[in-house]
Amino acid sequence: MQHTIIHVSPSEVISTTSESIEFSPAIPWVVPFDVQKRIQELRGYLDPKNPQYEREQQHVNIRAAIQLYKDGKIDGSEDVCIMEGKVVTRQEICKGTAWAWVEVHSFKSLPQNLSNEWV
Repeated sequence: MQHTIIHVSPSEVISTTSESIEFSPAIPWVVPFDVQKRIQELRGYLDPKNPQYEREQQHVNIRAAIQLYKDGKIDGSEDVCIMEGKVVTRQEICKGTAWAWVEVHSFKSLPQNLSNEWV
């Protein structure tokens, strides 16, 4: 195997080899979403002793998210917008004046251009 070092600048060195490089297949490691763990995280946001405590204006939305998980209506695979304790659309969040909460945990299905989704 022939090994060549090319000095590009004093702080940068590029190393090349004459043999071909083999790569492993690019398969993302998908961690299963743990609903019970998420419910516990959400409950923590309601605890004033928790450093991640959320302001009281969000409590109605957090409680609604917890109930949606418990009822099996959401599973973390799709984003869910909640405002005033009710499931709403993104457009309603943008037009509304109340506090809103967005539950999204499985990033495999996020749109490539998220900015267009919020318009």
